[in-house]
Amino acid sequence: MINNAGKLDKRDLRRLELFCEIVEQNGISNATHSTGLSQPVLSNQLIELEKSLGIKLCQRGRSGFELTSEGHTVYRYANELSSVLSDFSFKLKGVRSTLTGHVRVGVLDNTITLEDNIIPQAIENFYQLSDSVDISLEVGDYTFLNEKLSKNQLDMMIVVLGDYNTNHYAHVQPLFYEKSRLFARKDVANDIIRNDYSLSGQRINIGGYSAKIMQEILQIEQYDDVKLIDGWNVESGVILTMAGTHLSFLPTHLIENNHFQDKLIALKPTKWEFSSEFSLVLKSPKNTLTPAAMAFYHCLLELSPL
Repeated sequence: MINNAGKLDKRDLRRLELFCEIVEQNGISNATHSTGLSQPVLSNQLIELEKSLGIKLCQRGRSGFELTSEGHTVYRYANELSSVLSDFSFKLKGVRSTLTGHVRVGVLDNTITLEDNIIPQAIENFYQLSDSVDISLEVGDYTFLNEKLSKNQLDMMIVVLGDYNTNHYAHVQPLFYEKSRLFARKDVANDIIRNDYSLSGQRINIGGYSAKIMQEILQIEQYDDVKLIDGWNVESGVILTMAGTHLSFLPTHLIENNHFQDKLIALKPTKWEFSSEFSLVLKSPKNTLTPAAMAFYHCLLELSPL
């Protein structure tokens, strides 16, 4: 029995879609190829769906993947729902053909190698809605994009917000995550490891939206001689870390996909790490978006794993 059916939202619709794919691929591991999502992400989405529904959907572990009786029922219902949505989508084609407009989107820099970046696919889906829509991108840091949004030079921006500024906007919608770890140049990292991971005497780039999190993770208060460098920035962090003069929290995807992993090492990768939440940010309420901007908004939400 579904306990919280009245509380399902659009995220649960996406989770139901992923659940069906997991069932059809006979397990989470197989579904990573068809969905393009990692095994931890799929597992988390399945757990969240079970919480929303209030039931156990499947047994998973060493014995393999097997649906519960409730899971079989939910799978059948989810397929019926998918059929209804497909019919609805077909009926909307006539409406979509009339969609026109230009959407201006700001995107945080240094995200192109992020595996969970849904923006390219959202843009492709957006252009499939109509031949009369267009989109332009502004790529930059938070300060640059926020200024353009405040001057109405952007319809929306996709950035990471700290807790201190989430209330400055009319609408904030989480989209995807980015993982960062503390990196050091290989020789510097080896010295730190030999010294039992002591950060004493090190210069560390700590600042921006995650400064407090960085300090808590590293337990900075235990050191008297650590030099904290305020003004943290991803690209400058890479350069300073490559120089061997600083340690920096850097996005793992940026290091792994640009061959920096041959020169930089993540220190205590399972402990000295944190996740940043990318959100779609609007200056004004969502209902003030133009039809084209609203359409792109929904293209993003349809792909969001959150």
